[in-house]
Amino acid sequence: MRITLAHPPLDDPTLPYHSAAYLAGHLLHNGFRDVTIRDINVELVNWCLEEDVVASFHDEADRRLRGLGQKGELAFVDQEEYLNLWSQPAVGFPELERAVRSMRHLETFLDFAAYKDNVDTLLSHFGLIGALGYPSELVNFRQVTRGRCSPYNLRDLFDAGLGRKICHGFDRYLEERLVNDSGFRQTDCLGISVVYDHQLFHALHMARWFKEHWPEKTLLLGGTAMSQLYKYLKDPAQMKRFFAFCDGIVVGEGETALCQIAEAGGVVPGSDVKNLISFDAQLDRLHLPKYIHYENVPELGRPLFQHDWSLYLSPERGINYSPTRGCYWNRCTFCDYGLNTLKPTSPWRERRIEQVIEDLREVTQEAGAKYVYFAVDVMSPAYLDRLSDAICEAGLDIRWGAELRMERVFSPERCEKIRQSGCVCVSFGMESGSQRILDLIDKGTKVDYMGETMKNFAQADIAVQLMAFENFPTETKEEKQETRRFVEDHKDHWSAGGLGSFLLTGTAIVARDPARFGIRLVETEDADIARALAYDLDQERDDTQAGMLTEDRDASFDSDGGIFPAVLGRPWAGGTDTLHTMIYYDHRGRMFFRDHPKDRPAFRRPEEESSLLDYSLGLPGFVRESPFDIGRIVLRRMDYAKFLNGLQKIPREPTRAAYEEWAAATPTVKRSPSGTSYWLRANQKCAPLDKLLFRLLRMGASTKLPLRALLRGFDDRLAARVLAFLRDLGELGLVELNPPKASSGLVSGAPIPEVLPKQVQNRSQYLFGESPRSA
Repeated sequence: MRITLAHPPLDDPTLPYHSAAYLAGHLLHNGFRDVTIRDINVELVNWCLEEDVVASFHDEADRRLRGLGQKGELAFVDQEEYLNLWSQPAVGFPELERAVRSMRHLETFLDFAAYKDNVDTLLSHFGLIGALGYPSELVNFRQVTRGRCSPYNLRDLFDAGLGRKICHGFDRYLEERLVNDSGFRQTDCLGISVVYDHQLFHALHMARWFKEHWPEKTLLLGGTAMSQLYKYLKDPAQMKRFFAFCDGIVVGEGETALCQIAEAGGVVPGSDVKNLISFDAQLDRLHLPKYIHYENVPELGRPLFQHDWSLYLSPERGINYSPTRGCYWNRCTFCDYGLNTLKPTSPWRERRIEQVIEDLREVTQEAGAKYVYFAVDVMSPAYLDRLSDAICEAGLDIRWGAELRMERVFSPERCEKIRQSGCVCVSFGMESGSQRILDLIDKGTKVDYMGETMKNFAQADIAVQLMAFENFPTETKEEKQETRRFVEDHKDHWSAGGLGSFLLTGTAIVARDPARFGIRLVETEDADIARALAYDLDQERDDTQAGMLTEDRDASFDSDGGIFPAVLGRPWAGGTDTLHTMIYYDHRGRMFFRDHPKDRPAFRRPEEESSLLDYSLGLPGFVRESPFDIGRIVLRRMDYAKFLNGLQKIPREPTRAAYEEWAAATPTVKRSPSGTSYWLRANQKCAPLDKLLFRLLRMGASTKLPLRALLRGFDDRLAARVLAFLRDLGELGLVELNPPKASSGLVSGAPIPEVLPKQVQNRSQYLFGESPRSA
């Protein structure tokens, strides 16, 4: 039986995910040798970067934009699509090619200013592809819906037409590249491992497409996201809907299940295969697992990392590797991972240390991977102690990171040994700086010694990354401040961090015993998959937290929260637990991202106003023409953001039907009666321009000439007005004003001036408007 294991889009393109490696390794270990791993995600990313494909995306975007621009008026749905396309710069192939080449070459990779520019270039290109996939978008290689549809509503999730639209770029790839792929044509069984919720639409679109082309072949779905979906599905009988385009669904750990399916030559409905959901169409009977099987980790085969390494956007090779599974503490009341029963996550299991050393030796020799992220729930201090000794004794030349608990046992001597074994960074789920909240979480740690633990790692030259969250039930404003004070008081010991917002999920201890935590659960309308639970509190609720979409709450853990340096976020350098971050820590030191934050320093007026004439112009965004009033469209999107917040407070899942219903009742935007209008847009802000300023900004940004040269020929009065206008735009973050021989100008977030320039006073109501889900 030929088996192909696929990782679907859209995900991190810098290193391979490890689920397929473990499944393939165990199949080989049990004698099944015709197994292939396909990282479809990174294959798609590289296809999107081919010269003819880039040109075709640009042509399609131009064609759609022209078509919308020729309309006499735009309904709200058209406004959204128009603004998304209009806001995306068309990045040329030579620029993309340079960015990709720089990402794969260590010397240019470590030039952080160039690195950030290359990230912007890549994200702009994939932002354009995402805009072509309206009603969804692509952000940092994640698909986001912005509340226009929902993966937690089965009507949306199984809507084939909707899936084709939002997976537009991937659909093209399937039809233009994979349809003629010999590996897919020759395989007998395709297994799609869906790791994250943001992959669900792409994974199901791929499954549907595969079954339409090769209905006789076996198709399996599995992975963490499918397991969580099964766990949170309100009506388990609805699982049979997946069998319109799959033959079996493996929930939980899948090594034994895949071997049993391979031995049987396919899925036999109702057979005793571990962790398998099957469906007998003739009897209309769904077969669910009687219990969840957990693998005996020492008996598993060695993972196989058989990838085309040239495809990944990284100068060094890295892998995820799991020496343990589950959590040795397994008591945190907010945790809810995997197909747990009454515990927050799966039971703790260890691979023998000698096996781990042999696994790592093989993969570093075969694949040339130098960087290893120990992808575990958490590593126990005792196991880590033995593993560090073994790595040193074996002479393994690796650099690694892992997630740990803030245990008191991490003495200076232990931390130094951990560093000697190759550790460059560790991540701590500190959660809170309030002891009451930590006790309510049952974290088992004490604020009194957490700082000392961080200090010991820092003094061993290991980067400490902190993960915390706010809005745990009953948390007070003062307790939030305790977290922020703790971070500030120990700023010499941490290297990066994120402050997210608490998300209550379906089977966490908090959800099973809500009264203990001072909450009352509230049913969410239109949510068939209850991943995020709504609840009422006795105390006053934080409106920002209450109105967040699930995808925004997930992404919030990349937020600096105003207390950590702003970084690029996953999967880039500075994001927690990324390959690029480990490479930078290894080469540039643990405090690099503290010393080199993402944002440029804010614009400062020169002491003498005349000196401003020596500054040059830059654009953090763009200037562009439009036949429509962009400001009015931005206002409509702000209205939609209010509508979404209202849905979250009901609570009601924001589905495609709800979006279309609201959009139908929203006024249209007509073409500007004066014809072409001119706009400046940056950092989700926009401003109208007259034609003169439009031309001036375009010329200044492209030539980098000093303002003195740009304003030559203007009379003194007009030059002064233009200079004042540009200065104010600079303070707003809408333009960059760069001093002579300086490479940095300003960033968004500068205070808004009380007096706006005359040119924008009549448009001030939307000058600073943000799109619904921009934060």
